[in-house]
Amino acid sequence: MTRRCGIAAFHKVQINANYATIWRRQSQPAMKVRSLLALTITVALVPVVVFFAAPLSRLVEAERDAGVRTMQEAARATSLAVDAQWYEVIGLVRATSNSSKLESNQMAAFGGKARSLVQGRSSYLVLFDHEGQQLINTSMSTDAALPDTRAVSGARIASVLAADKPVISNLLRAPGAGRHVVALEFPVHLPENRNYVMSYGFDAALLAQALPPPAPGRAVFRIYDREGRLIQSNRLPTGAGSQAPAPIAAAIQAGDAGLIRTGDGTYTVLARSALTGWWIAMSETTEKVDGTTERTVLLSGLGLALALALAIATAWALSDRIAKAIAQTSAAARALGAGAGGPPQRSGIDELDHLEESVYQANRLLTEAALERERLLVQTQQAREVADAQNRAKDEFLAMLGHELRNPMAPISMAAHMLSLPNLDAAKLRHAGQVIGRQVEHMNRLVNDLLDVSRVTRGLISLERKPLRIQSIIASAIEQASSIVEAGRHELVVETGKQPLWISGDAIRLVQVLTNLLVNAVKYSPPDTRIVMRAGADGDTLVLSVADNGTGIEPDLLPRIFDLFSQGARRPDRAAGGLGLGLALVRKIVELHGGTVTASSEGAGKGSCFTIRLPMCDAPVETQLA
Repeated sequence: MTRRCGIAAFHKVQINANYATIWRRQSQPAMKVRSLLALTITVALVPVVVFFAAPLSRLVEAERDAGVRTMQEAARATSLAVDAQWYEVIGLVRATSNSSKLESNQMAAFGGKARSLVQGRSSYLVLFDHEGQQLINTSMSTDAALPDTRAVSGARIASVLAADKPVISNLLRAPGAGRHVVALEFPVHLPENRNYVMSYGFDAALLAQALPPPAPGRAVFRIYDREGRLIQSNRLPTGAGSQAPAPIAAAIQAGDAGLIRTGDGTYTVLARSALTGWWIAMSETTEKVDGTTERTVLLSGLGLALALALAIATAWALSDRIAKAIAQTSAAARALGAGAGGPPQRSGIDELDHLEESVYQANRLLTEAALERERLLVQTQQAREVADAQNRAKDEFLAMLGHELRNPMAPISMAAHMLSLPNLDAAKLRHAGQVIGRQVEHMNRLVNDLLDVSRVTRGLISLERKPLRIQSIIASAIEQASSIVEAGRHELVVETGKQPLWISGDAIRLVQVLTNLLVNAVKYSPPDTRIVMRAGADGDTLVLSVADNGTGIEPDLLPRIFDLFSQGARRPDRAAGGLGLGLALVRKIVELHGGTVTASSEGAGKGSCFTIRLPMCDAPVETQLA
């Protein structure tokens, strides 16, 4: 009874839910697909249109700012060109002021030199004494009497001498000539408290050389002095001496270098020269400055209108096709509901025909994509860690290489200096030669190690294999490393047994391997310690080891001891130098011989042991017969 009540209650709830769903559907206003798409596009495009104005406004401002910056840079470049012309004048006047004729007070001779200087230059030179009296004036004839200019020029000359630096004038009108000039007044201080001011003036029209050449449609450049008077322009007539237009004059007075609209259809920017205090004005037409901006606005508006038209046309076409497909699917669904449905008919839209399959495929693809992203992320992280490690190894290697190549320089330099000393006795000469020889040998070992590593890593090394008795290889290695072992006062113990042990290999490379292991043991062992080299057979394998009781190997370094550039901690005196290549070469050469090399250590300060295992071979026939 209870179960039946429960089932009845369940069906009642289900029926009520179905009725509630039907009621909600019936109570909501129905919309066609075409209307829904139109509403969707409208809702999507309205914010685009509304917010289109803000970035467009910023774009317009950016375009204008770019144009203004270009004009300002051109004005500053022209200002630098004008300054460069003045620097040439300053250099010319400074060179003239250093004349020996002036220093020796030979005024007549100096006057002749001054006249030859200004000849053909459209310029003049006047020499004032400290009171402002003219002593030389190249614009007057040599026999003309110079006027008394102390009252007129005395204060100006005194201020130039007090400032003790070149002073560049505003625009001046040359007396009696009717032409505009500019002048440089240069203080000259000579012994015996003789002070002069050399005034060098030239035609203001010469400043046109620093301005860009005039051309129709190009910008206009003008030079204004500190009072706002026009000095020169690259457009004829220049109008030299005229006052700047009111907007430009106001900007000059305020020190404003921003964009100025002059009212005659042009924009102007100013650049002030720190040397002269003059102003360079560059003017462009408003069409050139605002034309790009206006075109940008027009093109953007056309693009937006085109996008809207395409969106509406696309929505209309899609809505018609979707409406027909939905109507066909709806008819098929009604037919299935009535029990008269047959095989499914294609609606022409795959999304409606394969909805379930699409969802499944989408889910599968998303899962695979997530896994792929995770895999790529892991690979990227690993690659980054490898790249960082390689970069650190490269930096450490370059630092070590620089240090190891620099170390021999000091002894070589000292020995070379000793050789340059006079009366050097034979003992010191021999000592200097020995120092140079040792350091050159050290550098040669470094370079050879680098070359060997390069050949091995690129697979360019080849082995000349032949049967070798390991005892002879050990003897050769000890001979090569004997000087280093003796220098460190180490006791070298060799245990090879009396039975000959034969391997097939390259004698030179195997000697190099053992020598590197011996040198490594010496580097990381304190003086007066023992180094033991053992060789023996383990079945068909030769086991060769080099053990020391030196500094040992840190546990974190042990797994990568044979990697390139790996080194143990150095002592403060850097006695254990090198580039960290020796053990890497050992492993590569041993592997080329078909063997293995391992390192073991109980920790720092407990020594280390390097063990090589190589396949053995039979003794040569001639040795067996003997």
